[in-house]
Amino acid sequence: MASIYIKSSILFVCLLVLSPRLHADWKQDWEKTLTAAEKEGEVTLYGQARVGVNEAIREFQKVYPKIRLNFNGGQGSELAKKVMAEKRADKHLVDIAVGGGGTMVLVYHKAGLLEKMSSALILPEVSDASLWWGKKHQYADPDQRTVFMAQGDVDDRMGAFNKNLLKAADIQSWWDLLEPKWKGRVVMSDPKWAGNIGTWRYLYYSPELGPKFIRRFLEETQPVFSTDERLMIDWIASGKYAMYLLAKDENIALGVKQGLPIDTLRGQKDAGLMTTGSGHLAFFQKAPHPNAARVYANWFLSRQGQTTWQKFTGNNSLRTDIPKDALPRGQDQIPREGRNYFITSLPQYEDVTALRKLVDEVLAKRNNK
Repeated sequence: MASIYIKSSILFVCLLVLSPRLHADWKQDWEKTLTAAEKEGEVTLYGQARVGVNEAIREFQKVYPKIRLNFNGGQGSELAKKVMAEKRADKHLVDIAVGGGGTMVLVYHKAGLLEKMSSALILPEVSDASLWWGKKHQYADPDQRTVFMAQGDVDDRMGAFNKNLLKAADIQSWWDLLEPKWKGRVVMSDPKWAGNIGTWRYLYYSPELGPKFIRRFLEETQPVFSTDERLMIDWIASGKYAMYLLAKDENIALGVKQGLPIDTLRGQKDAGLMTTGSGHLAFFQKAPHPNAARVYANWFLSRQGQTTWQKFTGNNSLRTDIPKDALPRGQDQIPREGRNYFITSLPQYEDVTALRKLVDEVLAKRNNK
């Protein structure tokens, strides 16, 4: 008994001695990294350029004025082409990426271009997994280490609709879209576009919907596809189409602010899902400004960075220690602890080969009629 007491006392004393040292170590590491980052003088980020996300990304410059932010904004699929072309030419121009999980997992991660995110996390408030939903850091990649998932919104949004052409109560489920009156009156994001593949995954893998629904929907409703988000908003506002499925919250909000006769279309009968949108972070190997990239990663995932993200995007951060009162949908938007959600960016839903084959098959058959 005395032996156990002595060992415990020794352990306690060691912890007292080591704790300040460990505390000092992260501070020294951070100060060293910040000094090196300021010497590098810049960080190059490829990310989404849509409303809200753009502003949230750029706030970094105000906090760290000595590190110039080189922001290349655009759609994830287009940025991926740019990155891959640069890498093939042995040019390493990008440090970090913020955007959708589809591109990061299916392109950057699969090509082996990303560093483990843990190598970038220095601040205790960032590395402490207990401050995040589920008491852990969430990742979208199969290895659970490179594509950090910082955002998660419980979502029943199907898209947007023209208020002059239908009422929100007219469509309460994806299955309601099969009614003959909606044939040819729907526009939606192209299933071949990586930027919106998440919701297509939901349609394909959801036990309530699945391949059977997709086949009937494409054959009977005959939606028109586009990759131009702004144009699709204009189309439904003008009455060319009644609905724009998979429309994003920020594009709908902008249209409403501009006085367009549109509103959000929400499903009320189908099981919900948790969307992660543009809230993913990835750190590239062979980054030209590795220290500045680490500073950006720590700021983005910090309380300040994630509060900023929520403010400008209206999306819920998976950090649980920041205010949530300003979220557009309040508590309805926040995932509950202990509850399982259909998260479309998780690895088990990564393979969309069968989905795209099904879509191509149905569309080819439809076009040949």
